Amino acid sequence: MTAGPPQLHARWIFPVDRPPVADGVVRIADGRIVAVETADATRPFGDDAADLALIPGLVNTHTHLEFSELRSPFPAGETFADWIRSVVEYRRARTTPVPEILGAGLRESAAAGVTTLGEIATAGWSSQPFDAAAPRTVAFREALALDPSNSRNAEAPVGEHLADVREHSNIIGGISPHAPYSVHPHLFRSLVDLALQSRAPLAFHLAETSEELELLAHGTGPLVDSFSAAGFWQPDAIPRGSRPLDYLRLLAPLPRVLVIHGNYLADDEIDFLAGKPQFTVIYCPRTHAHFGHEPHPWLKLRERGVRVALGTDSRASNPDLSLWNELQFLKERFPQIAPRDLLRLATIDGAEALGIEHLAGTLAPGKSADIAVIQLAGADRDDPWERLLHPDSRPVATLRSGSWIAGAR
Repeated sequence: MTAGPPQLHARWIFPVDRPPVADGVVRIADGRIVAVETADATRPFGDDAADLALIPGLVNTHTHLEFSELRSPFPAGETFADWIRSVVEYRRARTTPVPEILGAGLRESAAAGVTTLGEIATAGWSSQPFDAAAPRTVAFREALALDPSNSRNAEAPVGEHLADVREHSNIIGGISPHAPYSVHPHLFRSLVDLALQSRAPLAFHLAETSEELELLAHGTGPLVDSFSAAGFWQPDAIPRGSRPLDYLRLLAPLPRVLVIHGNYLADDEIDFLAGKPQFTVIYCPRTHAHFGHEPHPWLKLRERGVRVALGTDSRASNPDLSLWNELQFLKERFPQIAPRDLLRLATIDGAEALGIEHLAGTLAPGKSADIAVIQLAGADRDDPWERLLHPDSRPVATLRSGSWIAGAR
């Protein structure tokens, strides 16, 4: 990791919580922002500074870095169960050491302007690559077991993970019961209790597919067929007539919950989430499109005051780990949404979702100097926001806590 300059100058600075600053400078000391103001100094980026913008480091609230060596996503298949089988087969056949794969994902994320990650940690996961030269990470240790006799074995690694990362300067420990179809209700309640006792954030895949809803309601469908064939299914584990709302109610006492995907949240479930700031729904736009889901309710959620933040999921369902590309994807498909509101999804809302709003999400004095440098395109446009999210604008360097983690070395 290379220390950054004491100030960064750019044609435009986008604090996000305030209007853009033209011809501005961000002043930095001891890894923190001390001022965001109009520039009166030389330009550290040289002649190209007029075509650069500074934005808060992007916050990717949901990813699975263990798939970062994949060059293309697994096909969606006819059913979600087909895709899960591909994931299981890949894990069994994988030969590259997991820490090496994690490191590749961290470097790719940093190169795309990401300074904070919400990562799902599974068996074989290692904290080793998550050093000071990597994005800061909230690592949610995953647990899954439908057989109640395996619940204790599934829960133990979660507690060990929280203890292991407690002293790690770049990792915050979190908990992730995988999904309602893969976690016995007894294990789910135990993990919720652990999250409450430890004040740890919790991430939970919920309302992800219509197949999940069928399994919860009726105990039937492609997921049940696939799990039965694999010897994983427990017919009496999940009460018939269950819904995502049942799980949301159990999660409500927790201080911080990430509802991962939420593709099929019903209106009454959205009503339940409204007014509960401890919840954030994590929308992964290109993964959602990869599976051909029905339209995501993210606009309705935001209208009701429910926080929505962005994730990339993984390279098993997405062509890359660039949250910037997620923003460009949304800009193209939702041109009616103001660019400032889109950027907020990847900065302020993500930081609040992960509980690091005191460090990240905006460019403001006192916050960590987490900054993405964007090469601007669209010089013929007057609106700086339109220049920022022009299809040809792109991240070129990333600073975390005042030091370069990508570019400008």
